[in-house]
Amino acid sequence: MNKDSKELLSGIYKLSKTGIEATKTVLPKTKGEELRHELQEQLCDYVTASAETEQEMISSGTLPKDISLIEKAVMWGSIQLHTLSEVSPEHIAEIMINGTTMGIVDLAKHIGSCKNADNNIIEYAERFIRNEEHHIENLKAFLY
Repeated sequence: MNKDSKELLSGIYKLSKTGIEATKTVLPKTKGEELRHELQEQLCDYVTASAETEQEMISSGTLPKDISLIEKAVMWGSIQLHTLSEVSPEHIAEIMINGTTMGIVDLAKHIGSCKNADNNIIEYAERFIRNEEHHIENLKAFLY
């Protein structure tokens, strides 16, 4: 596996781990069974992507790097701050849409900078983005 493939897998892994942390932080604050269900589905997708990516990285001789404690703390603090005065389903959906969109942008940049990655890794990253876009579409329903 070449350097670009490893770099792209690392980006997917980090994004999925960030998604896990963010979703686990938001879920306890979430009211409404439908929104909770959507967030749990998104969490399941992040856990699956994390495990698949980790396995692929290990099999290629690369050790996956988790998000740092500082990144986790900053994310946790940001979610706490943004949910301090409002935890309506609309607001929670907006927070998740914004975070998911930032992840899509980050991964798209990774794809662009890892042009020599194996085609199957690029396709996996593109599927990850499409899945994230699907979750955004589902979350938009909670904004109305």
